[in-house]
Amino acid sequence: MKCDTKQSIVASERDALEIIYQLGITSSEEVGKELGFSAEYAAVLIKSLRKQGYLKGTILTGYEVTEKGKAFVTQLAKVRGA
Repeated sequence: MKCDTKQSIVASERDALEIIYQLGITSSEEVGKELGFSAEYAAVLIKSLRKQGYLKGTILTGYEVTEKGKAFVTQLAKVRGA
């Protein structure tokens, strides 16, 4: 699956997506803690990422990266030369 890393995803969303990818199933509180953001702001980022199809899950089950999200993170790593 080819993924365009220049899609309409802002830097803080990219950071949150990468953190969730690294952590696996996680909460907005944990994402906020890892990024130095409030849990409320992390929840806003997560909501946006879910709406765009990069994440799945709920506040009760935790959030995880979808196949689309995994493809984006993988492509981003290639672009960065990682």
